Amino acid sequence: MATKRAVPSWLYNEWAKAGVDYNDTAIAAEYDNHHAKIRDYEKDARLVMQRLDLQPGHRVIDLGCGTGAFAIPAARICRKVYAVDISRAMLDRCAEKARAAGLNNIETHCAGFLTYEHKEAPVDAIVSVAALHHLPDFWKAVALKRIYNMLKPGGKLYLFDVVFSFPVESYQSEFDKWVKGMREKAGQDMAEETILHIRDEYSSFDWVVDGMIERAGFRIEQKLSEFPYCLTYVNVRL
Repeated sequence: MATKRAVPSWLYNEWAKAGVDYNDTAIAAEYDNHHAKIRDYEKDARLVMQRLDLQPGHRVIDLGCGTGAFAIPAARICRKVYAVDISRAMLDRCAEKARAAGLNNIETHCAGFLTYEHKEAPVDAIVSVAALHHLPDFWKAVALKRIYNMLKPGGKLYLFDVVFSFPVESYQSEFDKWVKGMREKAGQDMAEETILHIRDEYSSFDWVVDGMIERAGFRIEQKLSEFPYCLTYVNVRL
C-alpha cells in the first residue's frame, strides 16, 4: 500500500475532516451496513461498468474508493484496479474484502484527488462516486485536471456526486425535504449524515460542475439525474 507523500504547505489538506470522519475504524466497519439502506453495490457497479464499457484488459482508478463498493466488482472484470482513498480505515476494509473474494489485482493507495500520483501508464477509465464534494470548488477543478492527465486519450471519467440543480432561493425547502426523505428512507443516522454534508461539505451547482468538467478537457457524454440531489456524469477525455 502506498503512503501519503510530502505536499506543499499551500495545498488544500485533503486529510482535514469535512463531514463524517471516515478515518474512524468503527465508522468504516459499519459503513456498508448503513449505506446498504440506500445503495445496491453490485447493481450500481454493474451499471458503471456497462456505461464505461469496461473490458478484461482495462485498467481503472477508483478515486475515493471507500470500502470497495466499485473496486471489488470491477476487479472481477478488469485487468487492474487502483483503489485510492484518504481513509486508511476504509482502505483496510477494501483490502480485507478483496482478500476474502480471492482478488489480487487491486492496488490500494492512501491518497486523495490532489495527492495521488499515478506512476504507471495512463488508464482506460477513472471512477469517482460520492467523493469529489469533499473539495472546495477551486480544488475540484484542480482534481479534474489531474484526473484528465491520468487517462488515455478517449478514456472515460465516471463521476457521481451530490450536485444541486434547484434554484438557490429554494435551498431551505430543498434541504428540509432532503433530510426528511433520508430520515424516512434510511433512518436517523443517515439523516444526520445528510445534515453534516449540507453544513460542512462542498457540493456545487450543476452549472458549476459542468463548466469545470469541460474546462478540464472532457466532453460530457451523459448527464443523468437518477438519485435525489445527485447527478451522474459520463465524460470522455478529448
